[in-house]
Amino acid sequence: MNIIYLVFCWGNSHNVIGGILFCITHACLSTFMFYLVDCIYRRYHTRSVLEIYGLLEKTPNLGCCVLLMCVLYSGLPGTLKFTSEFYILSSFFEITPFFSILVVFVANCLGLIGFSKSWYNVTFGMSLMHGSGKQKIQKLMDLTLKEFFIFFILTFTLVLFCFMSNFNF
Repeated sequence: MNIIYLVFCWGNSHNVIGGILFCITHACLSTFMFYLVDCIYRRYHTRSVLEIYGLLEKTPNLGCCVLLMCVLYSGLPGTLKFTSEFYILSSFFEITPFFSILVVFVANCLGLIGFSKSWYNVTFGMSLMHGSGKQKIQKLMDLTLKEFFIFFILTFTLVLFCFMSNFNF
């Protein structure tokens, strides 16, 4: 968010467009992530990553939504995060090339590695408490139709803004 503050302070047209797109991206992805955490909490009754494991095996639809969110968060080409970062970093590169390369490395590489590692463990990993006998074997409910609809709306909003930004700017 500090980069967004700098974007609006420098006032270049590419910076402002990238800043607005990044704010939209941040709002949509944060909503998506908080809703996923709520869906997981309602099923497991905990927020501890050590107690939640194998989400893709136990609740495949919820696991697929977690993987989709990780893809959208990663900033792959074609996503709104990539488009907004491209606008911001292309104008930063004109001002200071070394600083922009450093920002790309720190923000994307290190931030994405830390974020994705925790979600990867939740989706595919094994719990540290697995062998201790504290695990409850239970049948977990997968996503409801209402939750699917909310995920569809959030994903559609991100894709719509991505295509609108590519055509209009």
